[in-house]
Amino acid sequence: MKNGSRARTGRPRGPAMLMSLAALLSMFLAGPAKVPAVPPEAGRPERIVLATGQECFYQKDTASSITVVEIFIPGGKNAVPPGKDGLAYLAARIALEIPDFTVAQDIMAQATRMRLAVLEDCTVLSVECLSDNLEAALRVASEIIQDPLVTGLRIDNIKRGMELYARAGEDDAGDAGHAAALGAFFRGQGYGSSTYGTEASRKAIEKRDVSAFFGRQFTRNGIFYSVCSDLERSRVQPLLERYFSKFPPGDAPSLPAATAVVPADRRVTLERDFKQAYVARAFLLPPASGPAYAKGCLLEVLLGVGPGSRLWGLRAAERLAYNVGARSTWARGNGLLEAYLETENAKRGQAVTALDAVLTSLHDKGVTDDELRLTKSLARGHLLRAFEAKKPKAQVLGHWRVLGLEFDGLPDALEGIEAVTAAELNAFIAEVLDPERSLLVVVGGRDGR
Repeated sequence: MKNGSRARTGRPRGPAMLMSLAALLSMFLAGPAKVPAVPPEAGRPERIVLATGQECFYQKDTASSITVVEIFIPGGKNAVPPGKDGLAYLAARIALEIPDFTVAQDIMAQATRMRLAVLEDCTVLSVECLSDNLEAALRVASEIIQDPLVTGLRIDNIKRGMELYARAGEDDAGDAGHAAALGAFFRGQGYGSSTYGTEASRKAIEKRDVSAFFGRQFTRNGIFYSVCSDLERSRVQPLLERYFSKFPPGDAPSLPAATAVVPADRRVTLERDFKQAYVARAFLLPPASGPAYAKGCLLEVLLGVGPGSRLWGLRAAERLAYNVGARSTWARGNGLLEAYLETENAKRGQAVTALDAVLTSLHDKGVTDDELRLTKSLARGHLLRAFEAKKPKAQVLGHWRVLGLEFDGLPDALEGIEAVTAAELNAFIAEVLDPERSLLVVVGGRDGR
């Protein structure tokens, strides 16, 4: 992915590579400045208020006979008190704890999956099943989620699983680097806390902490749903109203959006017994808004999503990495943009220099109108692909609501991307990619330079 020998062979690099790709794409994209047609199943969801008073986003998708119900709980990592890292995960996990073997058999027979995700501003519980089994799946899941059995034995069992997940995260260079960046910017609290906790924080969490967290966050008027199904809304809505009517009364807790601070030491190095190295520059994103999200999507694609991105030359021409990319984490407070590469441990010093050169060039020179047109086409495709499967579609729609975005479905997001001008994106780039506000993260073996 990187090494200088191929850089002078006539292979297009940087913007030249992008323009070559643009010429190729223009043969297949009719009118790249126009928003592509959005499939009906990826359009605007219906907004419903259930008989329980809870909000629900319903989206019809007949691509498969599967129904996905995403339950959004207010408060994720931002709701965890200092010293109690992992509490949000533990509370959500105990809300999915299967009470006995008979119930486990029922769930397996229904081909039902129950999963969870702890994000920065919310926790998401997912129920995914064959649509024919939706009522049975919701009946079983609702009983567990609304009335979890909180015992010391269950908490201890979950803590042991959290320890294994935490170790797995430490063994993944990308995950470890991402966690380290958030931890540095947010001083190890809130967004910067550990999802699965530390040894000390897991030990500090007691039964009363779990019960109190559940009581604060799992409230009737704080919870909402995002559903994607091939079934008609008239079949799904009554089931939600029937089976999810027992959450305790109460409004969503008031949780302030977290504000990051650029640390005095802007380099984080994690030494690991790895043969490879992960090198990243992390930048703060502004609090989520419709315009910021659209520009952030474009910047993420421009930097590191696929061939033709600014970082791609470090892989294809320079041979300095076997993987390059960019990813953004959006939150109600400051989010995070990471430009990263994975390389041989011996090359990590060269990789840092090359990565910074790409970022400095983009920060100083910005993008041209032609490059922006291509980036918009790629960004639209990137976003459309995120809406192909039911589960990510339902989760993205719900997360947009948590973030307070002005999007009423995918068409609004696509229109927001199309509306961004080169001047607006360049101003955003100059603000976000400020090198004095960046954090260098290096994860690699101890013999790296």
